[in-house]
Amino acid sequence: MAGSIQFKVEQGRTLVPVGEPCPFACKYCYTRGGEVGPPRIAVEEIIYHLQRFAAQNKFEMIMFGYDGDPFARPIRGITMLRQLVTMSKDINFSTKALIEGQTLSMLADIKKQMDASGNTLSAHVSLSCWDSAFCIEPHTPSPMERMLTIRNLGFIGIPAFIAVRPILPNICDTEYERLIDEGLLAGCKGFILGPLYSDDAGRFVKFISPEVLKEVSHSKIVVPWSPHEPVWVRYEDQIRLQHLIGIVTAKGGRVFLSSADAVGYLKQDATHA
Repeated sequence: MAGSIQFKVEQGRTLVPVGEPCPFACKYCYTRGGEVGPPRIAVEEIIYHLQRFAAQNKFEMIMFGYDGDPFARPIRGITMLRQLVTMSKDINFSTKALIEGQTLSMLADIKKQMDASGNTLSAHVSLSCWDSAFCIEPHTPSPMERMLTIRNLGFIGIPAFIAVRPILPNICDTEYERLIDEGLLAGCKGFILGPLYSDDAGRFVKFISPEVLKEVSHSKIVVPWSPHEPVWVRYEDQIRLQHLIGIVTAKGGRVFLSSADAVGYLKQDATHA
């Protein structure tokens, strides 16, 4: 079991898995095959191996939730966050869940603890479409519920970004414009734009027609952020990416091309405040 837990330092951050499958089952999700994290593993095992890794490797930030959603089961997410806080690192968690009520109160307590130690707590709320979410993300909280999560997190002082990852080639720009407008109204701190990945079998892109996919620039790469380093096809239309960046900036929003850059912006902003 221990062999399935891997960590690496990349851009000063370390990715920490949730350690259980995500129930949201978005059609583009790349976590289903277990290539990016252990499929099922106890919280204690993850924390134990992370602490051993931290004793021998220097990093400033923990990115929590790349293999699944920490708040699909809120008690597990809160339990892990309470353990991660003791490591005195900046923490960012990624989620599509609706966070409210008792979970929000517990997050507020965790944030106070982190503020006292001089560390930041931030969130990425993932959203890759708007009107099409009912078919592409059918088991996931609705886009409006995720906007509520952003508002709720802002209310307790946790800054949230919207991760528009992946940008989907079969989604029209009007959906992304709606997503951007709603995100800015909800008070998000910026938008993290990113590519679409697929393995050789095309498991993560089966819902997109081959005719659409072949028009998108793509190349096979070793995924740099994953400690498991899968070799996948990366789809990214640079012209469309620049177009979406232009839409965000014209509306007064900020764009980031990596999670590390987004969280780094928060640190800089805090320093200059």
